[in-house]
Amino acid sequence: MPQSLSRRVAATLLASAAAAAAVVPATAQPVGGAGFDPASSVAAIVKVPRPWYAPRFVVEGRMRDAVPQFESLPGLNFKAYSFARADGHYGGIYLWTDLAAARAWFAPAWFERVRRERGAEGQVRLFEVPLVLDNTPGGTSARTSARGGAAAVATLVEIPVPPGVGRAALLQGFRDALPTYRKVPGLLRKYFILSDAGRFGGIYLWQDEASARAWHDQAWQDRVAARYGQPATVEWFDTPILQPGRGAEQALPEAVLVQAR
Repeated sequence: MPQSLSRRVAATLLASAAAAAAVVPATAQPVGGAGFDPASSVAAIVKVPRPWYAPRFVVEGRMRDAVPQFESLPGLNFKAYSFARADGHYGGIYLWTDLAAARAWFAPAWFERVRRERGAEGQVRLFEVPLVLDNTPGGTSARTSARGGAAAVATLVEIPVPPGVGRAALLQGFRDALPTYRKVPGLLRKYFILSDAGRFGGIYLWQDEASARAWHDQAWQDRVAARYGQPATVEWFDTPILQPGRGAEQALPEAVLVQAR
């Protein structure tokens, strides 16, 4: 089937599914973050099941159509449009200036809209981000755009917090690790994260998969397990579209952002 016809058929089916889902009553689905430090930024990983009848290129086309909507969204510092490798779900990896901005977007109306327009339930996971490393000279916005980054990938790394290790020690560990991560080839950004489920780690944005795999190799896995007593879990995402925030309302707090020198 020609690509243009496939796109039209998929769009029709998506519209039909959305109409069918519109009769489902909305339910409040509050996002987490109750224990986050208000001085921290917040990352959100969003996943929506991709309909079997919608080829990936159709979904990616819809993502590109949505770019203007997010260009000046208050509080949105960066968005990487994503496809989760584990299940094929689509969505985004968002970085918000604070928890209030994240909650303002992911309000009950957002879940209702996703259910109505996409015919599926949206999934949102929030992470506290006390520290952000931007490894690109001049900031990521100088190197990426809403039309670039087709080879970029992201990884989510989570590790259970070892017994007896408190927040202050974790934050100090993040800062102590900055010199190491400044030198990692191919690493565009790292969000140092804490979750309200007793886990810590990072969200990494890579310029390509080879860079990511060179870092997340077996030696890295062994080193993490030896240091923290448990292995890390790693989730992979394709991120074909990278969209930096453009306005003053999208700037991260000075205490959070660390840029390459």
